[in-house]
Amino acid sequence: MSLTLVYVGAAAGLVPAVSLRALAGGGASLSQGADDAHGLAASFVHVPCGLDDELVALIGAAVARDRLVELTATDASACDQLARRAATEPVLVALAGPHAARLARDLRRRLAAAGPGAVVTVPAGGAFDDLLLAHDLVSLKRIVDVLRVECPWDREQTPRDIVGYTVEEVYELADAIADGDLTAEHGELGDLLLQVVLLALMLNEEGAGDLGSVAHQIEEKLIRRHPHIFAGAVAHTPAQVKSRWERIKREQEGREGIFHDVPAGFPALLYAKKLQQRAASVGFDWSSAAEAFPKIAEEHAELAELFAEAVSAASTAGEAAGDPSRVDPRVAHEVGDLLFATVNVARLLHVDPELALRETGRRFARRVTAAAAFAASEGCDWAAVDLSLQEDYYQRAKAAEAASAATTDQPRGSHS
Repeated sequence: MSLTLVYVGAAAGLVPAVSLRALAGGGASLSQGADDAHGLAASFVHVPCGLDDELVALIGAAVARDRLVELTATDASACDQLARRAATEPVLVALAGPHAARLARDLRRRLAAAGPGAVVTVPAGGAFDDLLLAHDLVSLKRIVDVLRVECPWDREQTPRDIVGYTVEEVYELADAIADGDLTAEHGELGDLLLQVVLLALMLNEEGAGDLGSVAHQIEEKLIRRHPHIFAGAVAHTPAQVKSRWERIKREQEGREGIFHDVPAGFPALLYAKKLQQRAASVGFDWSSAAEAFPKIAEEHAELAELFAEAVSAASTAGEAAGDPSRVDPRVAHEVGDLLFATVNVARLLHVDPELALRETGRRFARRVTAAAAFAASEGCDWAAVDLSLQEDYYQRAKAAEAASAATTDQPRGSHS
């Protein structure tokens, strides 16, 4: 079995020299060096159909034109047939044009079960994968460039317009991960990547950078903030790494104050967690979740005291207990303190409070929906019955969910 994939690329001027040498050698693989070419000499060279004349001429200069066979990259049956042929004879594919990366992924997937030696790539190893990645990213950027010029909707967008969609995509990605839905996660990552490419294009329009400079800047930041990897520093624990990050931000990146760069627009739970992290970076923190945990009970007790005062006052006046928040401004304060203490414990337990609460909300909605369905199956309107019966249906829904989880193999990130 032998399938040789030779990366040519999307444009004639960017073809790796090693690829042209491999084509000129009749399909002999250069991955093992000139003296160990696996003896491959394919009868024909398969190329994706629809290549521009320049690419066809370039490949034809290395391989006789009568040896070129066009392959429809999007035709699953044609790709399957080619993979089967590779089991009995040498097959050479020149990966060129816009569908090159897709064709490479498809053919490799089809031969994955045959073992690591079934597919030979030119260039070899990681260089081939890097070329495919660059190919796809550049292709995406070019499509976005075209849309920005030719699509009436895209032309009118501004960064302020797009960032709203970006935030939505982040939440949709969070939902996909929470569901353990890898297919949805894959799609949402693509949607998020589109936002980055489009915003980088708008940045370029303002002369403030481009996708390349954005990537380069984050590369520099990663290197600067990981001296224990890229320099001579030492860090043995995550805590040591985080402490150094904060020090580097202050000393090398000019960030001022303990609470530097904490966006006020963060969701409240995330905002609280970020403030706590900043305080922790200068030593103002509990040493463990166990030490922080009693603070929740303390804040709960203070809130309970306000309720007790309201009940007592109502009793003295001969009235039913009212809502203390309507007359006592301290209630909102104590509720905030209770939430803040809970976020602190979650942070120290390495639980993201924003995601944890979102998951709890999703779980609650799922169980209430199931409870209403149980009631409906018995001819009962769940919304019309009293609270005790609603609770009975809710507990049935909860038990059914637990039983289902116990008998099903749960995917990554699934609900408990």
